Amino acid sequence: MKTTYRITYLLGLMDNSICPPPVVSVIFPSFDGSQLVISDQSKILVTFATAQTPVDLGALVKVEEVVTESE
Repeated sequence: MKTTYRITYLLGLMDNSICPPPVVSVIFPSFDGSQLVISDQSKILVTFATAQTPVDLGALVKVEEVVTESE
């Protein structure tokens, strides 16, 4: 079951000069680079084959589950 998460910062814009942004591997320790990542200055979308538990980086970084698809 694929699960997509949206990562947003509550203050400021994201640096999307590198894709995937380094923060993805901090929030999701199991991230190995094989997952689909789409990023712009307002959000990062990352899709995993299975549901993940994100690391809580505090109130200024919001991680939301946005799509779950069964295969």
